[in-house]
Order: sequence, then C-alpha cells, then structure tokens
Amino acid sequence: MFVAMFAAAARWIPFPEDQLARLDTSAVLTDRNGEPLRVKLAAGGFDCRPGYKPSPDHWIAKALVAAEDRRFWSHPGVDVLAIARALGQNLFFGRRISGASTISTQVIRLAEPRRRTLVTKAIEAFRALQMERRHGKREILGQYLDRAPFGGNIVGIEAAARRYFGKGAAQLSLAEAALLAGVPQSPSRLRPDRHPDRAKKRQAYVLERMEACGFITAPERAEALAQPLEARPGKYPFRAPHFCDLVGVPARAAADSSVRTTLDGDLQRLAEGILRRHLEGGLSDGGAVVVLEVKTGAVRALVGSPDYAARGAGQVNGAAAPRAAGSTLKPFAYALALDRGLVTPETVIPDVPMRFRDLDPRNFSLDYRGLVTVRDALVASLNLPAIEIERRAGQERFWATLRELGLATIDQPPEHYGLGLVLGNAEVRLLDLANAYACLARGGGWAPARFVESGKPPPTKPVFSPEACWLVSDMLSGEERAMDTTGHAADVRLPPMAWKTGTSAGLRDAWTVAWNPEYVIGVWVGNPDGSPSDELVGRKAATPIAWDLFRRLYPDNQGPWFARPAGVEERTACSVSGCAPGPHCEHRVAGWAIAKVSRHEVCPVHRGGPEDAWPAPVASFLARRAAPAPEEPAEAVRILAPARGSAFRWMPDLDVDAQRLALEAASDRAGEAIHWFVDDRLVGKSRPGEKLFWPLERGTHQIVCSTARGLSDRVEIAVE
Repeated sequence: MFVAMFAAAARWIPFPEDQLARLDTSAVLTDRNGEPLRVKLAAGGFDCRPGYKPSPDHWIAKALVAAEDRRFWSHPGVDVLAIARALGQNLFFGRRISGASTISTQVIRLAEPRRRTLVTKAIEAFRALQMERRHGKREILGQYLDRAPFGGNIVGIEAAARRYFGKGAAQLSLAEAALLAGVPQSPSRLRPDRHPDRAKKRQAYVLERMEACGFITAPERAEALAQPLEARPGKYPFRAPHFCDLVGVPARAAADSSVRTTLDGDLQRLAEGILRRHLEGGLSDGGAVVVLEVKTGAVRALVGSPDYAARGAGQVNGAAAPRAAGSTLKPFAYALALDRGLVTPETVIPDVPMRFRDLDPRNFSLDYRGLVTVRDALVASLNLPAIEIERRAGQERFWATLRELGLATIDQPPEHYGLGLVLGNAEVRLLDLANAYACLARGGGWAPARFVESGKPPPTKPVFSPEACWLVSDMLSGEERAMDTTGHAADVRLPPMAWKTGTSAGLRDAWTVAWNPEYVIGVWVGNPDGSPSDELVGRKAATPIAWDLFRRLYPDNQGPWFARPAGVEERTACSVSGCAPGPHCEHRVAGWAIAKVSRHEVCPVHRGGPEDAWPAPVASFLARRAAPAPEEPAEAVRILAPARGSAFRWMPDLDVDAQRLALEAASDRAGEAIHWFVDDRLVGKSRPGEKLFWPLERGTHQIVCSTARGLSDRVEIAVE
C-alpha cells in the first residue's frame, strides 16, 4: 500500500532537480601553473568550493557516515530502524532525545530550507526517497559534503579542508577527517579554530563511532586521538590584485572549483618588481604594465599600479583606466595606408606647418623637416606627416579600424575626434592598446585578450595584411632606431623588437608598446589624478621599463623576429620623392613595397627643368625656410643628430660595429649631398633625412656637416 502511494506521489510530484543543481560557489583563481591568486567568494561572502568526489576509502567519507548515518550505504533514503529508535526514546523520556535524519534527508534540507516541523520532516523523507531513486550514493554523499556548514563563512568539505588544514578533502588524515566530520552538527559551537576543546571532544565521539562501525581499529583510534591538530584558517591569497579584479569567473569551474587563468606567476612578479623599481624615484604616482602572448592573446602579466596597498592611487588600475592615447595610434594609420597602397616606407611626404578649422597641429620638437620619408616620419613620430597619412587613408576608415582593433573607449563618432584622432586626442586603455598591437605582431589578425586558459584560442578577425604588419614592425625596430632613442647602442643591448612611444598633450601620460613575434609589452606611466609632469615623456618614462622587461625575457638578447612575407618585394625609388625613378632622377634608393598593392607612380618632382617641382605647400615652406631673416644669415643646413653637448659612453666589451653614432642633418634643398667631418677628418656623406653612422671614439669631438654651397653646421660631443 505504502509503495503504491509513494509511486503515485513520485509520478505526480516531480523531484526538484534544479534545486539540487543550484549552489552558489566561490572560485579559486590560479595562475597558469595552479598557484592560487585569489578566492572569489560566493554570494553572501561564503567560501564554497564544490566538486569533491567522495570515495568509501576516504577518511572523511568514513567519518561522516559513522557520525551521521551508519546505515547510509544500505538504506533507501530514510532509516526505518533509526526512526523507530528515535520515536521510542523520545516517547519514553517525554522529550526529544535523538533524531533520525539521514545524510539523504539532510541534503534535501540544505538544498530546500524550510521551517522545522513534522510536515517538513515528512516532505524531506519523501524527497530523500525520490532522490535515492535518481542518484547514486556517492553523488548524494558528495552533495552533502558540498553543502554542509563548517563554521564562519566556510561551506563544504573542500573549502573546510583547504582553509583549516591547507589540503584537499581527499588528502585529510584520519584525525583531521574526524575533527571536521563533527563540525556540521553545530558549526558555530564546534568551530575548531575558535573552540578547539569542544571540537576535540566531538572528534573523540566521531572516532568512537568509526571504531564501532568497524571502519578503524582501536590502535588507529588511539593514535588519531593523540595526534595534535591545529586548525587555523590561513589568509586568502591576494596576488596580482588588478588582474584578478578583471577576471570573470566562468559558469563552469574545474572540479576543485579552481579557475586556471592565463597569468604567468613568475612573469607577473618580474613585471611588478621592474615597474616598482623604475618608479621609486617619484617619477609619478602611477604606472601599469601589460604582457600579452601574441599567439594566444593570453594576458601573461598585468600590473595596475606600482603598489596596490598605497592609499588612494594604489587601487586605481592603470591597465584598465582610459587615458589620452598620445602618438600610440599612429602605427595603425600607417598600416592602413600601406594596405591601401597609398605609401611605401620610402615615400616622401610633407612635414610642413598646416592649420585646420579646429586643429593647429605641431610636432613634439616644435620644428619641421619640410620633407620626410614615411619610415622616418613614423620613427620620429612626427605629427604633421601622421595627419597627412590619416587624410590619405580616410579619417572615418581610420576610426573604424581602431574600433575593429577593440579600442572600445573610442566611442564617439568620427567627426567628434576629427583629424586629431591620429595624434591621440581619444582615450584608450593600456590593456586594449597592447591587444591592438598584438594584431600587428600576429600578422594582422585581431582577437580579444584572454584571461582564462582554454583548450583553443578564439579565431582571429583580419584587420591588416601580413605585409603591412611586417613593414610597420620593420620600420619601428632595429639598432639604428635604438641609437636614435638613447644616443648610442652601448646603452641598449636589446633583443630584436619593435616599439612605439607616446606622450599625451600636456605631459600627462607616457606610453611605450614593444613587441616581437612572441610577446607584446605595454607600459603606461602617469599620475592617476591626471596631473602633468615634465618627466612624463614616453621614451624617458615608459620605454626603459619595456626594454628592461624584454631584456629579462631574453637574457642573451637572442629573441625571435618576423619572417618577411612573400608579398613584400624590393623596389627602387627616387631618393628625393620616394616614387618610381624617372629619367631625370639622379639618386635612387632601394626599399620595400607590397606587391600588386603599393602604387609605383613615376617621380613627379624631377621633370627635367632647372628646379624641383614640389607641391605648392612644400615649395612655399622650403622657400620660407631658405630665406634669411633680417640681418641674419639663413640656416639652410642644420645638424639634427647628435644634439649639441651630448655625452655618450663607449664600452670596451661591446662590438665596435654596434657602437656607432647616427649623424643626420636637414637642408632646404632635398637630395643635396651633405659632407660630414669629425675633428676635421672626412667620414662620409649623406643626404637630408638620411643617416650616416660613425664608430664612436673616446674623447671630445667636433662634428661638422657642409654642402657644396659652402653652408655648414657644427656640434661638439663627448664620448666617455
């Protein structure tokens, strides 16, 4: 009769599987090697780490069954003998002496809390019988051990074992398991870290029950009882705080409630130390570093501030805070122009004053070169040529490209930014910016940055061609560029890498992004409150940090570099215009171009006439620069590098070929020969915008450049 009634009720009252599946859990964030970083607590601040798979051989399983439900492995969900015993005792004594709850009924109680009444007990018994028909004993025991309270905010045996003893539930000793198995009866009163004497007394009871059930022997019981235990919840791990703040917990964590993130613990510690050391002198209150793995898009290190514990500024995540981009967006405009065939690295573009309706741009150095190659314009980060590139490529197209690169903070329409977009009048986040550069390092495919390790990286979306990416990386790399930045190669000792600096208007943000085929390193330095400083210049404040990290990644300076794509071909160009040489072009240079894409128009400057045929704005600027000021001779030839009064360092253990100084001059006549003398000794010749490299020698030196017109300039330098 009872069986028939139960079968009918079970059919018409379905078991609430959704309640059994619902459990608010915490998650342990680990680095890629499993080292804990942070515990993200469940709703209500509880530390619950489900997923323990109980085995009858584990001490905690034996201890719990002995203490709570000795016939658990044999009864159908309710224990009739226990019910009869409890009923008899309670009637005899006239009060509640013992209960008859099973582990199964307690699972129902924990999953569906109700007021404690006789009706509730009947419902729990019915649900327990239902559950036993649908789930195995081990699964039910696991449900209980995942949900049972163990004192304070600790829920579940896995969290309890790790918090009290620093190990997993499966690794608990007999003494430890017996101690914890007694806690759920009264979690507050028996909490072992606060009430060790009460917990020890309960442990003795559990061990007695285990011996009575035949789970242990008398000597095992005595040995466990004599074992000294100290249950002290350790502090939660708190590493890489800004990174952990950004990590979203997936719907499904691992079986041990852990989430394996992409962070490389060793690289994170290295980045933290380097950033802190470089900012120790009070350069700024804030700084951030992001290291991305190119192939996978994995965030291998993320430092949001030099000291998270610092009051105020420490908690500001500089890697995720929007800041003015400065010149860091320029390479994307150049890549776009290269892909559209508008320019090659040798194309000559104007660097002359221009004014627009809402923009009066100037170069950072406050001077103009008149004519400059695309390569030199990008390397020197000249503003006027960058605007010219943006105009040629299309400002709206450039805006759309930045959006494709994941720069979500550029959220206003194109007209809001105007042509100033390429100069960095928009705000970007360092993390987004580094990931945009990863697109260049990856050969043109963009994918979102990854924080959690997964089996397969997400597919990439093509933004640029491999050829354009290679050309940009080639232009922004090399020994010559390193010497331009530091003065001389002995100060560099760098593995192969490309890098781009940026400085926001008003000297509020200093940027550097460096990359090779394996890593992208992004660095931001500035004050979180936006206050300016004369020291916040990209190549001064941020570049040394990026270089330091790259040196530590490749201690022997032997890093990988990009293979030239098959679509990049070598072409000859007029050295003056950068176009295909015509019959009247006397000087020619070799350069790179994208096959079947890059335009190859014949030089429009040399037409066989007595004068070069420059576009009107360029011709006008060159004429003004060549004209003498009142009572002052024209400065038609000027040394751009090295700077007057510069001091350099010669290193005896470095290859002589690596210790060469770049000599560069500007002239009002593009293409004319410039002769260079060091201490009255001829060392070679170059043309405006071209560099000549002179091997360093110790001492004080007079460097002179001169032309056939008799014009000259001189500087004095020292080599220590």
